[in-house]
Amino acid sequence: MPVRYLGIPLAIQHLSVTDYSPLVNRIANCISKWTAKSLSFAGRLELIGSIIQGVECFWLQCFPLPAEVVDKIHRLYRNFLWNSKRAPVVWEEIYHPKEEGGLGIRHIQSWNVALLARVLWKIHRKADTLWLKWVNGVYLRGTSVSDWQSKKGDSPLLRRLADIQDRLIAAFGTSEAAVQCMTDWSNAKGLETSKAYEYFRPKLTRQLWKAATWKAFIPPKYSFILWLGLRGRLATRNRLAFLQEEHSCSFCINTLESAGHLFFACPFSVHVWTHIRQWLGITRRMSTLANTVKWLKKEKTGSSVQNKARAIALACTIYSLWEH
Repeated sequence: MPVRYLGIPLAIQHLSVTDYSPLVNRIANCISKWTAKSLSFAGRLELIGSIIQGVECFWLQCFPLPAEVVDKIHRLYRNFLWNSKRAPVVWEEIYHPKEEGGLGIRHIQSWNVALLARVLWKIHRKADTLWLKWVNGVYLRGTSVSDWQSKKGDSPLLRRLADIQDRLIAAFGTSEAAVQCMTDWSNAKGLETSKAYEYFRPKLTRQLWKAATWKAFIPPKYSFILWLGLRGRLATRNRLAFLQEEHSCSFCINTLESAGHLFFACPFSVHVWTHIRQWLGITRRMSTLANTVKWLKKEKTGSSVQNKARAIALACTIYSLWEH
């Protein structure tokens, strides 16, 4: 068993998946303390983003995490976020900013690379720490980090650092351009991991959803239902037809219940929207969630209070119709 220092395993051999158990167990223990509490979805999401993912940082800046360990952490997060129920949205789509349709949880592998890129930058800058002096003395031996080539016997950490450097050189063409890229990511305190993460993380097409969904003045539980609706992931009866005999709209009992019918075409919903539109002075008829959000994004008439009222009304009405 490797010796541990500040909870981090120290060993001359390559670490096994078992050696990462303290990290996985610590995250599991953190989750178990909150599982019994009546946390809302927004509360669980906040806990993952601000507290639990902070537990990872100490390890992610020291080691490249094996895929098996990442999978274990993903399962813990997924079960906690969805209360161990079937996830309505695949986990790979959660790890994106809200502007891209995700929930803003950090992508573990990319965050790992961003933190290790900071270590690579410290080696390049010859930071005054014992370990970095050892790396420069034993591995670089007076040469530039851009000339460093990993060898067969190097540790997984050093090989990963070399891989990050190779990725940057391949992307920017030369080692000088790669160094300039990291310089652009840096300030007086060192490399800014947020900028490195933005570069390394997977990207999706930006969505209009955040304009009317994730706002500080909209209750998170409303935003969540609206987000699921925009993704087409609400468990309407047409999507659950294989599980139940009743497929009709729960309001009018006449038509197959789909999101489009439930929220906009059902006579009951039309009646509700008529009053909402009159109250807010909206002449446009609501037809689909996507078109309504696009309209809200473009609609700038009236005061900021009126614009906020429209966004709140959309989220609140969708939530109320869904929960009715």
